[in-house]
Parts: sequence; structure tokens; C-alpha cells
Amino acid sequence: MNCKIKWALLSVTIMATAIASAEDLVESGFMTDYSQLRKVEDGSADYRYRAEGAFDRVAKYNAVMIDQPEIFIASDSPYRGAKPKHLNALAEAFRTGVIQAISEDLYVVDQPGPDVMYFSLAISNLRLTKKKKSVLGYTPVGLVAGGVRGAATTDIAKKANLLDAVFEIEGFDSVSGERLLAVIDSLGAGKENPASWEELEELALEYGRLLQCRMSNARLPEDARLNCLAERAE
Repeated sequence: MNCKIKWALLSVTIMATAIASAEDLVESGFMTDYSQLRKVEDGSADYRYRAEGAFDRVAKYNAVMIDQPEIFIASDSPYRGAKPKHLNALAEAFRTGVIQAISEDLYVVDQPGPDVMYFSLAISNLRLTKKKKSVLGYTPVGLVAGGVRGAATTDIAKKANLLDAVFEIEGFDSVSGERLLAVIDSLGAGKENPASWEELEELALEYGRLLQCRMSNARLPEDARLNCLAERAE
């Protein structure tokens, strides 16, 4: 086989690999720019973007702002309807899990500042199943939003299929608004779908620990950094 043919075949292989990787990444529209993300080969994330010198820059932050996750229902979901209180309960569960874990190392604040990093979150590719209508699912007139635990007593944990869902994270400097990192992970990878609200809360906390592990890596020498996804699987 001559050199030109070898290079042609290699080019086709590279293009096919790039196309397959692009097809694997389902864009919800949440992130600022998906074109900067690259598939991660070492298994420490599914897709990732880091700004130049991101590890050194992230290490200087001692506080974080954690926004409530946005939720994107998959276009091929068997059912695409949900009560606002159910989606709010799901979003707040994950926000609480992230805050609980990351607050072990960093301050969680509500205002931007020079040492504050801002995290924007989303749960995307969420699939819902339709449940039989029941008077027990009735929402009282005038119900005040904010009773997350009360809303969570519904069947949202069973209705939401998280096995194919993904978690999207963007980290910004809270003052300049510069995007420092972006990560996409398969939320339910290697897990069983939560069968109860308690299991859903545990999954949320587990993902919070994953984010906390990645933030901690920024403060460690390169040879001491952990593969946080591998730690999560253990």
C-alpha cells in the first residue's frame, strides 16, 4: 500500500472518529459554547473544556456561587409534561447535594467577588414516564412554592428516568464572567435509576462530591490529582 493511500485511509478514520464523537454529544442548548468541548479519553469526564491555565486559576478561588440547575427534557422522552413543583424539587435536590459536598472545602456565597467562582448547572436529556392520574397528585390552590420536601413526596423520583440524563456544568469567574471550564457527565452512568426520593437525594450528593473532588484537584500537584469519576464508581 503506497503512502498516499495510507494517508487517505488515516484521514477517513480520523474524520469518522470525529463525526462519531460529535454525534455522541447531545447539545441541549444550555452551554455558552459546545464547540470548545472535547471528548475525554482518560475517563475522568465525558466531555470537557478548560481555559488556558484553568487549574492554576481555579485554585485561587475560596468561595463559589451555585445556581439552581436548569432542566431539559429529552426530545424523545416518552412523556414531556411535569408540574413546576416537581421540576423545582428535582433541581433543588441536586443544588443541595452540590452545596453540601462542596461546602466541605469552600465557602458557598450568594454574591460575586474576586475570589468567587460561579457555577451554572443543568440536568439535560431527562426522560419522563407518564403516570396514571390520581387525586393524590392534586396540587392545592394557592400552594406556596418552596416546600421542596413536600413536593418531593410525589412520584417524581419514579417518574424521572435519570439513567440517560447528563449533568452539564459551566464554571465562570464571577466578576469578569469568563468561562474557565465546562464539563458534561453521564449522570446515571453505572447506576440504577433512583426508586425513591431518598435515593435521588443520595445521587445528588454523590454528584456534589464529584464536583468537590474536581475543585480539590486544582489545589494538588498534577501527579497527586484523582480521577474523580473513577472514585465515584468505587
